[in-house]
Amino acid sequence: MEVLVCDDHPIVASAVGMTIETAFDAVVHLASNYCEAKRIVADRPEISLCLLDIRVPGEDTWTEVQALKQQLPSAKFILFSGSELDSDLMLAIDLGLHGFLPKSSTTEVVVAALSLVLAGGTYLPMRVGQLAVGNGQPAEIAPPRHSEERKAAAVPFYGKLTDRQANILRQLAEGRSNKEIARQFFISPATVKAHVANIIALLGAANRTEAAARARSLGLIAD
Repeated sequence: MEVLVCDDHPIVASAVGMTIETAFDAVVHLASNYCEAKRIVADRPEISLCLLDIRVPGEDTWTEVQALKQQLPSAKFILFSGSELDSDLMLAIDLGLHGFLPKSSTTEVVVAALSLVLAGGTYLPMRVGQLAVGNGQPAEIAPPRHSEERKAAAVPFYGKLTDRQANILRQLAEGRSNKEIARQFFISPATVKAHVANIIALLGAANRTEAAARARSLGLIAD
């Protein structure tokens, strides 16, 4: 697997790169800005995962990420940031990316999040679920407009549950532990943990029990 990490702080890029190399036996390419990232991608079309800093001085994230997506239509894209501003979280959603990672995330969370994304899921912090769900009812988020090209309507969040997440949600509601769910689906407990965290966020719940209760009330799982 080949991975691109773009961050204007070399120490951060190197640390993230080493984590990915160790955890996934990947070849990691480092870029300090989006212009350099696009040059790397032009020579490495086999790159399948991109971790991109949300704020690179002098460059527009929306425009540059869209350009990279066009170069790598099959790759997974994750934004990572030193902040957890709602506008930053919404930008990741507005761009249709596969995740958002705060730079404060532990190594374990980074590995679990990337495992989830590589398995076909989406990793988003709890705050996104809180924005997506109001008073226990499905809500729609109107993404911020950064240019006239972004005319997309509000994004319904419950459609974001993957088939795997829906299956894990049913197991979770039956009271099974992460280890039991991992054995059921032949995946690692860390991957299950990432799925569960994402499910809880998408449902705007505080914990597993509340997530199961909300899923039942919304008809996502049978009583």
